[in-house]
Amino acid sequence: MQVLGPLRGDIDGVPVHLGSPRQRAVLALLLADRGRVVPVDRLVDGLWRGRPPQKAAASLHAYVSNLRRVLEPGRAPRTPAGVLVSAPPGYAVRLPEDAVDAWRFEAAVRRSRTAPPAEARRLLEEALGWWHGAAYGEWADEEWAAAEAARLGELHAVARELAVAAALASGDPAEAVPAAETLVREHPLREEAWRLLALGLWASGRRADALAVLRRAAAVMADELGLGLGEALTELESAMLTGRTEVLRTAVPAASQPVSTESRPGASKVVAPVADDLFVGRDDELRVLEEAARDALHGGGVVLVTGEPGAGKSALLARCRRRLRDQGWTVVVGRCPEFDGAPSAWAWVEALGALARRTPPADPDALGALLPETGHRRRSDRGDGPADGTTGSVDAIRRGRPGECDCGEEARFDEEGMPADAGTVVASGGRGGGEFAGRFRLHQAFGTWLRSAAAQAPLAVIVDDLHRADSETLALLERAAGLVGSPVLVIAAYRPVDAEDRLTQALAELAHRSPHRLTLDGLPLSGVDTLVRAVCRDRVDAATVRALAERTGGNPFYVRESARLLASEGALVAISEVPQGVRDVLRRRLRQLPSGTSAVLQLAAVVGRETEVGLLVEAADPAQHEEHDVLDALEVSVTAGLLTEPAPGVVRFAHALVRDTLYTDLVGVRRARLHARVADALRRRRPDDVAALAHHFACAASPRTAALAVEYSLAAADLAERRYAHDTAVELLTQAIEALARIPAVADDGRPARRTGQLVALLGRLLRAQNRAGAIVAARETRQRAIEAAEAVGHQELTAAALDSWIGPGRALSGPRGLVEHTALDVFVDRLLARAELDPAVLGVSRPAVTDGQDAWAAPGEARQADGVDQTAGVERRLAVARAVGDPLLLACALTAEAAVAPVGTVDRRTSLATELRVLGYAHDLPANSWVREHIGAMAAGARNEVAKVREHAGQGLAVARRHRLEESEAINLTTLGMLAHVEGRFGEAEATYTQAREVLRVHGSPHGDLVRVLGLTTVRLSSGRPGEAEPLLRTLAPGAVPTVDLALAVVLARQGEDEQAYALGRRSPAAVPVVPDHLYGIALTLRAELAVLLGDVDSARELVPLLLPLRTQLAGAASISFVTRPYAHSLGELYRLLGDEPEARAQFALAEDVAHRWGSRHMAEAARAASAHVVPHG
Repeated sequence: MQVLGPLRGDIDGVPVHLGSPRQRAVLALLLADRGRVVPVDRLVDGLWRGRPPQKAAASLHAYVSNLRRVLEPGRAPRTPAGVLVSAPPGYAVRLPEDAVDAWRFEAAVRRSRTAPPAEARRLLEEALGWWHGAAYGEWADEEWAAAEAARLGELHAVARELAVAAALASGDPAEAVPAAETLVREHPLREEAWRLLALGLWASGRRADALAVLRRAAAVMADELGLGLGEALTELESAMLTGRTEVLRTAVPAASQPVSTESRPGASKVVAPVADDLFVGRDDELRVLEEAARDALHGGGVVLVTGEPGAGKSALLARCRRRLRDQGWTVVVGRCPEFDGAPSAWAWVEALGALARRTPPADPDALGALLPETGHRRRSDRGDGPADGTTGSVDAIRRGRPGECDCGEEARFDEEGMPADAGTVVASGGRGGGEFAGRFRLHQAFGTWLRSAAAQAPLAVIVDDLHRADSETLALLERAAGLVGSPVLVIAAYRPVDAEDRLTQALAELAHRSPHRLTLDGLPLSGVDTLVRAVCRDRVDAATVRALAERTGGNPFYVRESARLLASEGALVAISEVPQGVRDVLRRRLRQLPSGTSAVLQLAAVVGRETEVGLLVEAADPAQHEEHDVLDALEVSVTAGLLTEPAPGVVRFAHALVRDTLYTDLVGVRRARLHARVADALRRRRPDDVAALAHHFACAASPRTAALAVEYSLAAADLAERRYAHDTAVELLTQAIEALARIPAVADDGRPARRTGQLVALLGRLLRAQNRAGAIVAARETRQRAIEAAEAVGHQELTAAALDSWIGPGRALSGPRGLVEHTALDVFVDRLLARAELDPAVLGVSRPAVTDGQDAWAAPGEARQADGVDQTAGVERRLAVARAVGDPLLLACALTAEAAVAPVGTVDRRTSLATELRVLGYAHDLPANSWVREHIGAMAAGARNEVAKVREHAGQGLAVARRHRLEESEAINLTTLGMLAHVEGRFGEAEATYTQAREVLRVHGSPHGDLVRVLGLTTVRLSSGRPGEAEPLLRTLAPGAVPTVDLALAVVLARQGEDEQAYALGRRSPAAVPVVPDHLYGIALTLRAELAVLLGDVDSARELVPLLLPLRTQLAGAASISFVTRPYAHSLGELYRLLGDEPEARAQFALAEDVAHRWGSRHMAEAARAASAHVVPHG
């Protein structure tokens, strides 16, 4: 029988149903008298509280009969009862002492008093484990239960004190101290508990803490009882002050000298084992980490740890951290914040702050943005912000002589897109004051510091919760992982289910380092058993453990929380009623807390995963929670295992799931009000914590807090940009714009608030940040919104300001044409001319659309010619204006526009453009233009059939695109890699790469993703002889939208013998389908040529020959480095054969075979050779 907690009965280990509440009360009342006979009158009076019904005796008899059948199911009819017996004048329970847990408990405590310390400790720990709640807790308000419950409660407290004393007497103060601390928290008026805690601390070498405990005890006794310390505590205090260690040795014989817990060389630390330190079921994973560390000693390494929430990732990393430190490693840890409002790159600020204390950097100024001491300095204090003016190379740029900048075509560049001598150039101050160069210097200094630290001792960098990382955190992680040759081990943990696109991209980069991968699954049954027993401190039956293992899937956090619930509510609940989700378990545990505790926890959840106690006290509503109420609630929560105390005055949620459950359960209005209270308190306590203040004021979402939300969001965005976390800056600026909309339309002084100018300015900053972050599609939308806002009030200066924000490298590479009226562009150009005090007559232009033509590469199918007007006509005039104004961004746009409209296959001019753009990109922080240079360089190499250089430029461009999060640029580089795989006959890889490019574009909102995939797969399937597989792909796109798609579908149909449909698509003649000189020009020409041959269209063949001849030494499409079909000469050979010129046909096929060999394309060479063999000699 169990009465220490919910009443239950077992027969041979099988639970039995004890019936209705009143029937259960009959049994409890009899058990409370410990075997003595209880008169019927007393039973009736107790059951019905002195007001029995008329047939109370009959009802009592029925209850007794039912209980007898339950308790003795095998008893034969009409035989005397052996358990619940009748004895005048009533009934009694006849059971052996060890059959009732309360009786067994009392006997164990009695035996422990005379047993040796080790045996007493075992007896008491076992006995205390039998408690599953308050004795007779179901009847706490019944008079008949009160006396016995109180007696057993007192005996329980005594037993806990005896257990602590036994632990001390066994020489184990580390075990005794936490148990004693819990005792004084729960029973602050028991002097024996205070005495034992002080003894345990003294024995652990913490005499100062022990004396502080006695002072706490004195304060409690004085406040609560008006008394001083008792004799035992007074004597102990005296012994501590006078150094009489014989008092200590009497209580703790093994502690002849107090044990020091301070670190000493060669000495191990004494660490008090607590439940949270329990490490179960991850020994194999820990061995993998240790093996990875041994491998990393010879040149570095990467480990990626994944698992669902609560799988034990953080616990594994903590254990690994201790192991590595014991082995002589320098270990630094950074945690990506699991809540909003933390500063950007915080994981590295945290980790590097720890590293700086151990191994200071040689050049702290170069790392100022990432060091906690200097991270908040303004850009002007550092002197390395983006240059507003021009550098020493501007004169050369204005003269149009980029070669004078010592950055010619043959110069060497590293993977960052920087000159190989960038360090020397930057150090000399010759150029590179921009943010791009600043970020480069920061990353270089970061890598140098880590290598230097690793040279002194192997370095392990642990980054937890990587799924919450911002872009700069990930970029620095990639940098650390790339320190090949140094003993630097990077260990990162994340939840795959919460991984966002930027993490996916970073993981793709880390894959090149062949990382060790660890996936944490659920614990095995043995691990669940160990964890449950550790929490419950009881013999939990195997069936209950199996039930918990099945329900929780072995998730350690879920198991731990379920075990805590089991300890408080019993095994019956665990088997039949435990909620199915860990959040439901947490909610159930939260409901068990005292009134008011949940409200304080909700306030803590609004602050974040970790918070200062003082902040909670200040933010709490004084009408509901005074200081002592907040402290009491936190103490209860720590005791319940929901919070931990990582440092004095700081509390932290035991797991992110606890905080998330509390936060998500808050109703919106209440959540906003709590954010407002936290924001106000935080502003008083930490006014420089701009990221947190921005978050809380924004989440308060009220007109009162809106202006402050704007102010702090902008300050936090400044900090993010100083750390090059541009995606975080985008989020903060978006937040500022949303807050701006909540500012009242009428100011406090009654005048209308003028918000349009503020809105355009904020949109301009957002636009620039989006460009920096590579979100070009979003930037286009922001640009249009800014222009519409300015034009709505008819303010030309605001319109020009919006355009000024937009002018930049990304626009030249993406975006549909026609989003901005030419009049708006004219306003912007006029503003530039006026600002530069230039005479338009001198330039020979009145109001040139300097930026017109930037979108020439906007989308497949958009031409150099619009409405019959050649866009190349204005290029020289744009360049003249841009060079005269001296604006590097404007010049970059003009150069890019020229490259975009340059004739297909142009080599020399594109090479010089690429060189000048490289100079601009480096000198003026234009990372997208550094990418453009690589792109144009690849195009020039493609026109020259230089395959190795195409691959090199594409690889460097891809590195720049990924490093600066230029997603559309990354997709273009992926199409180049797909093209190369196609050329070399790796058709499956080519299709997969084109599909990957589509996904990159789709994720970032580009409308061109499907077109890229369809064209890429179509060209591959045509080359590999699978036209039937291309047809359904092509039909997914709208007919007529892109002429090249119509041509491709016509060729596919013609190859399959569907000439009529092919004719229809070709409008009865291939020549009728327009072929515009865009980046699809090459493949469109060859498709049109093949269609003419398949349909026998001689007239079209004659028209196509002069178009193809200037390009005959190239591979069709290679100059645009996205898609290819075949060498131009192959198409010429087929056209000449159709026209009857067999010698010229053979010559062209031979040339096509040579071009194919230069590209390493065996299948294209074989196709040209086979085509030549089918040329019938004339005559």
